[in-house]
Amino acid sequence: MLFLRPRRFGKSLWLSTLENYYDMAQAERFEALFGGLKIGQRPTALRNPYLVMKWNFSVVETLRGAEAIRRSLHNHLNVQILAAARKYRRWLKSEVAIAPDDAPASLQSLLAATAESGGASIC
Repeated sequence: MLFLRPRRFGKSLWLSTLENYYDMAQAERFEALFGGLKIGQRPTALRNPYLVMKWNFSVVETLRGAEAIRRSLHNHLNVQILAAARKYRRWLKSEVAIAPDDAPASLQSLLAATAESGGASIC
């Protein structure tokens, strides 16, 4: 999801709310987080079924040329893919392989691990 709004407009808070509502790792905390709210008293069918990954492209190095951008982007994505693999390891039936210079391959490995586990989807 790409969410563009002005500074200080609550983007991070809103994305955190969505993460906690949809993230399967937060299912045990659902009542504490949303129980007193209308959405907590009448949750949708999509409450906590997804593996959620956060990407923050503002950390990607952009001042040293195309190769530095590529390397920085692969590094950031791989760090986030590895963090997701660790966060959801109890639901994944296979290991996630990280390809240092090929973040799409790392993501494909994570997607394959989630497919093997059945039921879980990444958002």
